[in-house]
Amino acid sequence: MAILISTEDEYGQFLAVAERLTFKQNQTPEESALYDLVTMLIEAYELQHYEIDRASPSEVLQHIIESSGIDRAELVNIFGSSESVSQVLAGARSIEPSWAQALGNRFKLSPKIFLQSCKYGNS
Repeated sequence: MAILISTEDEYGQFLAVAERLTFKQNQTPEESALYDLVTMLIEAYELQHYEIDRASPSEVLQHIIESSGIDRAELVNIFGSSESVSQVLAGARSIEPSWAQALGNRFKLSPKIFLQSCKYGNS
């Protein structure tokens, strides 16, 4: 399988495009298709070049919050209370399937990423 991203510089450029599209509200159908394509290319590159340790769903969510700059209070609409948000982010409470679906919709990601530990890499 040929990887279309062949250098770290290209990888960085693709990451910038993906990040911009990830947090763009009201994507056009073309932007959504581009996001899907760019994400697939990034994942293929990462599988070949990086070993990323397991991340718990709460760690994934924490990373998304930090990288996007959203306010934790925005998550209250999804989790129902600030206490639930705090418990999930602390790893003291699991993300429920309905929350995972809402998070997936909000961040344009698969809900599965919020339900199970994820491991990327070539091991």
